[in-house]
Amino acid sequence: MSDPVNSSAASRDAETQLLPDGAQADGGVATGTLNADGSVLVNPHTGLAVNTNATIQSNGLLDGFTSLPVIEQVDRAGVVGWVLAAMALIGLLVFFYKLVGFLRRGVFADGFVKDVERHLSSGDQAQASELLARRRHPAARIGLSGMSLPVNSAQDREAASDLIAVRARKEIDGLNGGLRIMSAIAVLSPLLGLLGTVMGMIEAFQRMEGAGSRIDPSVLSGGIWLALLTTAIGLVVAIPATAFHMWMQGVIGRAAATMEDVCTLVVNRGELARKTVHHASNISELRHAAE
Repeated sequence: MSDPVNSSAASRDAETQLLPDGAQADGGVATGTLNADGSVLVNPHTGLAVNTNATIQSNGLLDGFTSLPVIEQVDRAGVVGWVLAAMALIGLLVFFYKLVGFLRRGVFADGFVKDVERHLSSGDQAQASELLARRRHPAARIGLSGMSLPVNSAQDREAASDLIAVRARKEIDGLNGGLRIMSAIAVLSPLLGLLGTVMGMIEAFQRMEGAGSRIDPSVLSGGIWLALLTTAIGLVVAIPATAFHMWMQGVIGRAAATMEDVCTLVVNRGELARKTVHHASNISELRHAAE
């Protein structure tokens, strides 16, 4: 005859808390989730303790992200708000991409034009070519390629000018890459915000019509400010996009002006050197005459 089962021991074994892997915790304390009576919540299929702490933590992170002020306002704006948020993210990516591209191409380092002019005026084309080779600016690359073209006659200078102009247009087109996206974001953001506002106002007045004589001013005002929220988000996206677009256009315009100056110096390097020599000879003749 078998020994009777100790009910108190069986109860303690049943209520012993287990670790998520099924092992007993140190000191008989488990990390699993407890029922209301203090026993461990067990998965009926696996027989293992269920631990919902990880799920609660992940949900807490998600709730914390969605409870951020900006994310919360975008979520309240609905689909239009999320579209505007995506446009803002794309605009930031384009801006940083163009900024890195400008830095890699050396667009901001354009203070070498005067040195090139000085070397070409003195007839030292080798020194001018060496200076252009050390620069990363698009104008330096174009000028260096133009130094290998003949410019002795008017026809040679015209042909060299045409070739350099074609290369300069390619460089400018490369610098302009991505500006259309930024321009589209700057133009479309306030329009999308206005569209969201109009749709929100229509919905608010439909609710007002459905309420009839039982109009709640708080419901109407709440619908109106939610409708105006999309316009505010659209302006927040459009203003920096417009500023970034104008700034990038200014940088590209300055780079184009630098290319034009370098190309003019390179194409007319022969005339520039002859004028400098002639000017120096005139000064020497005047000095001899004065003596």
